[in-house]
Amino acid sequence: MAEIEFFQLTDVGCVRVENEDAVGYWPHDDGLLFAVADGLGGEAAGEVASSLALEVLGREMERAPGTWPVTKRLRRAVQQANLEIHTKAITVPDLRRMGTTLTASAVVGGTLVAAHVGDCRLVRLRDGALTQLTKDHSWVGEQVQYGLLSPEAARTHPRRHVLNRCLGRDLIVGIDVLSTDVRPGDVLAQLSDGVHALVPETEIAEILRAYPPEAACQTLVRRGREAGGDDNLSVQVAAILDCPAPSPRRWWRLGR
Repeated sequence: MAEIEFFQLTDVGCVRVENEDAVGYWPHDDGLLFAVADGLGGEAAGEVASSLALEVLGREMERAPGTWPVTKRLRRAVQQANLEIHTKAITVPDLRRMGTTLTASAVVGGTLVAAHVGDCRLVRLRDGALTQLTKDHSWVGEQVQYGLLSPEAARTHPRRHVLNRCLGRDLIVGIDVLSTDVRPGDVLAQLSDGVHALVPETEIAEILRAYPPEAACQTLVRRGREAGGDDNLSVQVAAILDCPAPSPRRWWRLGR
């Protein structure tokens, strides 16, 4: 059984009237599932899309057959969330064009499985070094991958909020799914772009090294607000205290 210290925090920021981010977590016998969703800023009902994404994610992970591996459960749950957001957006006039990003991570024993669509980020601090485990599905993210834009320039580029992929836009969405090990001492963090666009990666690493999950979340949100807070700010931090050897097929019943 994995032993995890976890905290999450979401904040409206300094400019936006509504918080279109949503965060959620579901403990289980073998670890933890946690997710962050960022409703599309400037679009209709972004807060509805992000909340619905987490609602469907938790429900579908619980409903999936116990014989399925975690990767299949997670991919199917995110695809179902996309379908329900897309259907609602085209059938309810007030919700037309709504969409959201979603990054969801399941720690199962000694294994991390994550599903990702959009530009929230999953990062891992291991042995003092920070690694970004997800790829930004955004215009600037693509430019950085091709070497056409530096990460520093991407953080302030006027097109930094343009997404190449999100839930709700299309009937079928491409989902990045990754599986890797977790070790005692690892720290996992999921950040909405309202945080990672304003707080440099070096500072994120310093904060995760210096503080336990609750203080790390509070410090990252505070730093985002001090840097302008022009978007909603959401952070989830999971510190792996102990875990068994990796076993990607193990699963659980979600905690209530």
